[in-house]
Amino acid sequence: MKKVVTLSVFLICMLLTGCQKDYYGMGKAFSMSTSLLPGYHNDSMEALSNDNYERFLHASYIIVTDKFGEVQKIKISPNISRHSWDFSNLETDSNVKRYVTEDGFSSKVGVDVSEHQGFIDWERTSKAVDFAMIRVGYRGYGAKGGLVEDGYFSTNIEDATANGVPVGVYFYSQATSYEEGVEEANFVLSRIADYHLSYPIVLDREDPMVEDARTNDMSKEQHTQAALGFLETIRNAGYTPMMYTYRTYYSLYVDIESVYQYPIWYAQYADEPDWPYEFNIWQYTESGEIPGISGPVDLNLQMKEIE
Repeated sequence: MKKVVTLSVFLICMLLTGCQKDYYGMGKAFSMSTSLLPGYHNDSMEALSNDNYERFLHASYIIVTDKFGEVQKIKISPNISRHSWDFSNLETDSNVKRYVTEDGFSSKVGVDVSEHQGFIDWERTSKAVDFAMIRVGYRGYGAKGGLVEDGYFSTNIEDATANGVPVGVYFYSQATSYEEGVEEANFVLSRIADYHLSYPIVLDREDPMVEDARTNDMSKEQHTQAALGFLETIRNAGYTPMMYTYRTYYSLYVDIESVYQYPIWYAQYADEPDWPYEFNIWQYTESGEIPGISGPVDLNLQMKEIE
């Protein structure tokens, strides 16, 4: 067998034009030029190998940098639906994006607002947006973690509704346990009881990235339980709950399969989102411009129906 293999290699070498003639006999070393085999040069092969590896990584993992600057690779779950959106269908007009397809689908445009926007002329804003998410309140970062109603909540929800804008609400959470998540949900429920909501009640979970934040030393399981306390309470009250956060928090702070039981609002400020899973709403900028709102405002696209 060894003689057959060696002879075959020799014949192949002789048939290839440009073969280096340094064959030294049976069982001896030889070299062969690949200069006449396009696409198979060593430098090309290295580039192709690197490209294939990068494709494999991004097809199989969510790659994020944690708050300590370490790169983490999170295996993409086979139990969550991946999206099939083609983001070449994104259109931008006056800083406002829309996702429009040939079959007639057009995403809805929304704002999310709080007391930070000050007074809003909702009559003007209503002509530029399809929906609005209004902050009900928040929990403080400190050890006591008091619950606070947003200073413009009632004004915003009443004026937006009066001008025909479909609304949902959100709460900025700093809950450290399931029980505190329940407490936050009940705080929201007590304040929205007299209003009609067309959109969900949203849990906003983020890492505040401050030294004295009450959530700093929580485990992934604790973050997950705090989120579920809110989401389950809202669902049990007969409303539609939704989870809002960004790439790193979804990937590293919570059990994503648990929170993906609920509608998802995904934040990433980019030309297009780099996220494998489906989501209902994409928050794509914090510096949008909308008539009736002074200064920058978050802008969002509703990419699919919220059930």
